[in-house]
Amino acid sequence: MNLIIKNSNVIPSDKETLFGDEEVVFIKEQMDMSQLMVKLGIYKSSSKARHAGRTGDIPTGWTEYKASKKVTLFIWNPTE
Repeated sequence: MNLIIKNSNVIPSDKETLFGDEEVVFIKEQMDMSQLMVKLGIYKSSSKARHAGRTGDIPTGWTEYKASKKVTLFIWNPTE
């Protein structure tokens, strides 16, 4: 699953440059990893996500993140 964290550092060409024609989910609000896992439907609750170790802030920059046994996230969260 491809994610772009929408912030003031995202430029219009990021989607095409990083993911080409693949589907991308844009996340606009600030949240931590447990909340993100629930929003994406990977875990049913943030407490289950935290119990599975999905805690802390969403990583900055380019990240390949193993969200579960079946789901890998490719996250773009630019900082500059």
